[in-house]
This record gives sequence, C-alpha cells and structure tokens, in this order.
Amino acid sequence: MNSEEILKQVTQKCIRCGFCVYSCPSWSVHGMNEYYSPRGRVTLIKAMVNDPNFKIEEAVDSIYTCNTCRRCYIECPTGVDVAELSIYARDYIAKKLNAVK
Repeated sequence: MNSEEILKQVTQKCIRCGFCVYSCPSWSVHGMNEYYSPRGRVTLIKAMVNDPNFKIEEAVDSIYTCNTCRRCYIECPTGVDVAELSIYARDYIAKKLNAVK
C-alpha cells in the first residue's frame, strides 16, 4: 500500500471521540487549538487525501508539529496511531508539493 491508501484507510477508523486531544502536548502548547490536536490532524489528513480541492499547504503546520510521542494512540479506543499517520502524511505532502514544482 502507498501512503495515500494507508491514510485513507486509517483515517476511517477515527470516531472523533476526543480522548486523544487531552493527551497531546502539541495541542497544549499551541493554545488548545483543534488544528494542533490529534483529532484535528486526522480531520485534515482525511480532507487532504479525499478532497481534490483541499490546499495541502493548509495542513503542513499541523502535521509537522506532531512530535510523534504516541500518547494519542494510548488513549484511542479504535487504535488510530496519529503519530504514524503524521509520518505517512509528511511523505504524502512532500510528494504532492514536489510534484507541483
């Protein structure tokens, strides 16, 4: 499977319960802004791979501020590993932005 397929498959598992949010150090440091939460990252990644009109640049800061600590994964009842998703998303973003040049 390539990055895009993995991102599409795994983001479908998120039930948006929010258990992950409170464990995220990035969310805390960035003023408790949803954009910087694991749930926000999943939402951005889902839009990035499913919406052809989504501007990838809008997700870059959120995806790259995930420190991949995996605290969110410990809290997630459906086993979504946002740290791993962020790594795949970084690969996807790099490929897409380099293709634009």
